[in-house]
Amino acid sequence: MPVTKGTRLPLTRVSSGSQRADLLELFFDLAFVAGLTMTSAKMAAEQSWTGIGQSLLALSTLWAVWVTTTLITDTYSPRKRPIPYLVLGAMFGLMLMSAALPAAFGDHGLIFGGTWAAINLGRGLALIRSLRGRQEQERSVRALVWNVGSGALWVVGGLVADPGWRLVVWLAALATDYIAFGFRFPIPGRPPLPQYQVAPEHLAERYQQIYILTLGELILVSVLSLSHQPFTAARIGAFATAFLTAVVLWWSYARGAGATLRAAIESSPHRGRLVQTNPYAHWLMVAGVVATAAGLERVIAEPGQPPGGPMTALILGGAGLFLCGRVVLEHEVYQRVPLSHLIGVLAAIALAPSAAHLPGLAVSVAAGLVLLGVAVAELLRARRHPTEAPAIA
Repeated sequence: MPVTKGTRLPLTRVSSGSQRADLLELFFDLAFVAGLTMTSAKMAAEQSWTGIGQSLLALSTLWAVWVTTTLITDTYSPRKRPIPYLVLGAMFGLMLMSAALPAAFGDHGLIFGGTWAAINLGRGLALIRSLRGRQEQERSVRALVWNVGSGALWVVGGLVADPGWRLVVWLAALATDYIAFGFRFPIPGRPPLPQYQVAPEHLAERYQQIYILTLGELILVSVLSLSHQPFTAARIGAFATAFLTAVVLWWSYARGAGATLRAAIESSPHRGRLVQTNPYAHWLMVAGVVATAAGLERVIAEPGQPPGGPMTALILGGAGLFLCGRVVLEHEVYQRVPLSHLIGVLAAIALAPSAAHLPGLAVSVAAGLVLLGVAVAELLRARRHPTEAPAIA
């Protein structure tokens, strides 16, 4: 049917037909992968508690860029203007933030924080204009109100000279962004916004894709670290450990709740809750993989050296973060808390005090065995309960 003059096509996705991810979205993911690389490099290079804290904040911010952009392409068609321009704009901003990340707590603070504020404000204004006269506009208006407040904190933090105070201000800004998203941009005196309406096939595929791409960071870091060093038996052993760790991290997700994410979203009467918990569950897993990659980079370079406290925290803490994310995901998909994952987290914590004094290769092997033990326990459980399906209650 021809469109009459003055009639504007809806931006929202149509429910019929395939809801697969668009190639533009996969192109956008490459910018996030660059951010993962810069984050793990910062963790591995600085080898300090401060560096780890700064890196996790930076990673959480880059993750917020990815999550909010993915939610937009899940709600609105990435082939209808202005959505492609918003995705490309966010991609450029994500690349700029990644480039500024190594000195985000130094000379490039305003670039890092100001770019994230600009992404939010620019995207909000564009959506408000494109959605004028439609009910969906209210969500964009509310988001813009919150983004103005958090954006001011991001800019102020970028102007603060002291790295410690900058971290404090940016933590407040990041908390504001996460709270706003988690509670659907509440405004005093206004009724709550409805739950997010999602395309299950698209949303599940996007999270599966980004997790697999994150594992690619672990593989890339391992290859680069070994390629820059003389080959020795210990380094090849550390490299093999990194490979086996990547395999277990893939298998645990691909044969667990990650594989049934679409079915869980489709069958759940609480789709909106899954939309809101998915980012946090996957953030834990992504952060765990990135921390593991940073720790293994140092182990491959110096397999016989004790890693010290910060590097031990990256190796064992990375495994623990991943398992915590899997606990959250398993609970949302299957409505259960897997005991094996909790035992794995406790095992990683228990190993930490003594692990700092062991050779790095031994610590990486211990972390890999913890992950492998959890994966084997889940395999045995799956064989005992072959008909387990996503919870629909």
